[in-house]
Amino acid sequence: MTKAVVVTDTQWDTYRYRVRSAAMVTPVIRELWLEPIGEVLPYRPGQYILFADDRYAVPQRSYSVANAPRADGRLSVLVTLVPGGRTSTWAHEISVYDEVSVEGPFGTFTTPDEATSPVLLLGAGSGLAPVRALAEALLDPSRPEGAAGRRVTLFFSGRTARDAIDRERFEEWCRNVPQFDYRLTCTRDAREQRHTRIPALLPGEFETLRGVEVFAAGPSGFVTACQAAAEPLGAATVDIRTEEFFTDPAPWYDTVPPIESAYGARAPMQEGSS
Repeated sequence: MTKAVVVTDTQWDTYRYRVRSAAMVTPVIRELWLEPIGEVLPYRPGQYILFADDRYAVPQRSYSVANAPRADGRLSVLVTLVPGGRTSTWAHEISVYDEVSVEGPFGTFTTPDEATSPVLLLGAGSGLAPVRALAEALLDPSRPEGAAGRRVTLFFSGRTARDAIDRERFEEWCRNVPQFDYRLTCTRDAREQRHTRIPALLPGEFETLRGVEVFAAGPSGFVTACQAAAEPLGAATVDIRTEEFFTDPAPWYDTVPPIESAYGARAPMQEGSS
């Protein structure tokens, strides 16, 4: 593993948002769309925020922003309901127009604007959030990340077809965007074309990952296994970025710890994944 790098060029701050819409996108994941009240959070695709109610009655938790930056400043977050989790329970109960607190941005699960190599995005459960944001940015030629027209493959793992968030959208991209490929595995549904875990599938799906920038987001075991599977296929350690989601992270009370590089280092604590 490479040494962690502390990010110093981005200052975090607190922003006021309100819930614009809320919908269950899987049996356990609720997607919230938040709109700014005043100043807009500046962030890069792949970064995360600290999220709580506007009175901090529930602990702050880390959630990756699930969309690329938009002109209207709206943010999407994917919240997995964790049994006994105060923040995820609150996020599954809040209503449209409720005000919330957003702090950030944090994290280095991002890609350099000048990069031109192919990209492999691996996500499981609510780990789809940062890779979806990256995909949106990489496929938008008007954005710095999308200017090079890089080849992008998004490989998602869910338990069943009901967990395949945005499946129809990604399949439409496959039909209409030449440089995009979407692959899905449903680990508990043998009726699907793929029903084995992504780390075990990688050697059969890709002849080589040499020169490919790899992003893996999801539960700790999934992320670790993806990195272990990608390296023998030729992926360089410095080209593998990881974002681990934890079911029951400890809140940050007094100070925010240094933001560590995702180049193999431990990623931010995010409440909930599947």
